[in-house]
Amino acid sequence: MANRSSHPNLSQLRQEAASENVSPQRLEELSNINIELTRIVAKNANTAPNLLRDLSSNSDRIIRANIAGNPNTPTDILLELGADFPQQLLENPVFSLLLLENPNFVADIPVATLLSLLKIDGVSPQFLELASNHDDVEVLLTIAMNPKTPLYALQALTTVQNIEVVEAAKLHVTLAGEMQQGWHKAAISAMQTTNLPRDRQSEMYLWGIGAIPEYLLKTLDAEVRLHIAQSSNTSEQILKNLAGDSYSRVRAVVAQNPRTPINIVEDLMGDVSNIVREAVSYHPHTPLTLHQQFQIQLEATENPVTAVDILRQLSTSQWMRIRLGVAAHSNTPGDVLLRLASDEDIMVRKAVALNVNSTVEALERLATDNNDAWISKIIAAHPNNSAKNNCDGQKTTIHDYINTARAQGIPIMPAYAVYDPNLLTAMAESSNYDTRQRVAQHPNTPIHVLEQLISEENNSILETALSNLSRNSKTPDSTLGCLAQTSDLKVCTAVARHRNTSSQTLVQLAKHHRWEVRTIVAKNLKTPLETLIQLIQDKHATVRIAAINNPYAPSSVLEELSILKNPYTSQQTLNQLASSKWLITRQGVARHPNTDKNLLKHLAEDKISMVRLGVAENPHTPSSLLELLAIDKYDEVVVAVASHPNTSLNILEQLATLGKPDNQIKQAAAKALINRFPDKIGKNLADCITSFTPIFTRLLVFLNPSTPKETLAQNIYSSSWLERYAIAQNPNTPLDIRAALTRDGNRVVRAAAKKNQEFG
Repeated sequence: MANRSSHPNLSQLRQEAASENVSPQRLEELSNINIELTRIVAKNANTAPNLLRDLSSNSDRIIRANIAGNPNTPTDILLELGADFPQQLLENPVFSLLLLENPNFVADIPVATLLSLLKIDGVSPQFLELASNHDDVEVLLTIAMNPKTPLYALQALTTVQNIEVVEAAKLHVTLAGEMQQGWHKAAISAMQTTNLPRDRQSEMYLWGIGAIPEYLLKTLDAEVRLHIAQSSNTSEQILKNLAGDSYSRVRAVVAQNPRTPINIVEDLMGDVSNIVREAVSYHPHTPLTLHQQFQIQLEATENPVTAVDILRQLSTSQWMRIRLGVAAHSNTPGDVLLRLASDEDIMVRKAVALNVNSTVEALERLATDNNDAWISKIIAAHPNNSAKNNCDGQKTTIHDYINTARAQGIPIMPAYAVYDPNLLTAMAESSNYDTRQRVAQHPNTPIHVLEQLISEENNSILETALSNLSRNSKTPDSTLGCLAQTSDLKVCTAVARHRNTSSQTLVQLAKHHRWEVRTIVAKNLKTPLETLIQLIQDKHATVRIAAINNPYAPSSVLEELSILKNPYTSQQTLNQLASSKWLITRQGVARHPNTDKNLLKHLAEDKISMVRLGVAENPHTPSSLLELLAIDKYDEVVVAVASHPNTSLNILEQLATLGKPDNQIKQAAAKALINRFPDKIGKNLADCITSFTPIFTRLLVFLNPSTPKETLAQNIYSSSWLERYAIAQNPNTPLDIRAALTRDGNRVVRAAAKKNQEFG
């Protein structure tokens, strides 16, 4: 009543503000009375353009929407407001006039406004066709999204330079027709090859919390795959998949991950990459004798004077790298090369093609190889190929491909490989740097010459000679002991696994600051008992596992661990073992499923973090005890708490807010929320979306069924059809949003939306 008494003529003022006969001056006066009248004035076609310009910056959304629909609004203001109010702009009578007056008007429309216009249902096919000449990729992708886009415009889009636009246009329902089946397979294939921009940290976080489907593993950034391969939480199946990764560093990390199955690790021993083969020795379960056996075989393939009989034996090696060395060796006979021409590995077959000893029959067999066009080119230039065609006038020879082959990892022997030990000894005195470098790396260089180079050189020749000595099977322990004192990790690890290394040198290496060196020492059969006892108590878990698996590990600890393997071990026995001198035994008691709550509480107060970690990993640890361990000063313990099935929702929600996305505790807690309380993880997923334009992270979030409904709804008009597909198939997508996607221009999106609409 108070408002009515203060404005007794408000009804009349409303009528006046809406009148077609009121003057612009009066309208300006009315706009200053209250917001209701301002809204009406903003809609009146008599309102002065300058007043409309001033009002366009008003915070009230209704006022701005009315200005966008007002034919008297200045053109630049109209086009600016159109980004937020495309429907009002499209229905404004002035808009169609502007299109008629200026054939290039579409190019003058701000991109943000044009994108908004292209996404609304009311936009005409003619306008879509005009916009198809635009040079902005987002605009073209949006046109490809609209179901009304005419055939001529779509055909034009298939000829542009941008691959993403061409793909989207070809998938338009007008061009490709409706999709009755196979949409999920088509979408996955596109996701696995997408060029969407990446956010490495977000990918690591989303994988860490279990929010990325496994079929996208190989699509992830190389550094993300490396992070996954390193994780102690990565499953055996994922590690098996990553063992064939194209990135050698990823395969190397898989090789040393304790969770990687031993058969996979043994296969990686024959990898073409040095760093992968070296990493195999860091795995706690691989016998050191296996690595020593491989090294002897590798030496033989790298030695230019290796006898034919030995090469013949090595041609059937279990390791690809050895067969590759035989295939590339200058002494390998034709019959062996013929057999290797059918090797399962493409690298071996390439080496056969490059070997000048390959027979006509071997070349004919390789000619049927359809897996690599490069092999065909080599065969065409091979000196033993009687059918080679040189009519093109080019004198291409097999030697023209050798540098390329070496770059691919094929061990083609260089010309200097023919030098004998006496010549190499003489060459070591050369004043030429490159000559001495060749001597330092040659497999036939005598040990005393390499030792001489170490004492005289102070550059990369020194490093090369050190590496050669550490791997050479003829190097004596006296030299290996000296090498063990270097700071070079590769040299020290090579010495630790060398078959000539003495017990005394191993004792020295057991104190090395790098866990990789200590792990190899722990596996070495020559390591003294006292040193093994020291390594069984090592701070690094991989070292401890390797030491325990050493056949010469002390029987007392092995007996205790054997008792702990029995899930029915009595309470009395567990109480006794809880006071064992072996730290690893006490940790085993803490992990044992039969350990009672009182003993668990006692072990949770142990000053050694390893024991507390065992309690946090025990499947029967109660929630109250986990709550105490959740504030442990060691992250590894808290990560175990976050991963425990008995940890309360309250603790998980607190831990999920800690630190940055790469925080291991945060990731473990978020992963537990996804698995146990999926309705509580929505905000964490939504927070991963930091971009307003399509990137791979957004796609991953939209695929996840725990993503909030509002997040999915807000992105229904994404220019990426993959993101719209993810929203269409997401069970959490609101029904009205999915219904809208059934009318999407993209055949894959609308097929997925229709199918999921049936189950909605």
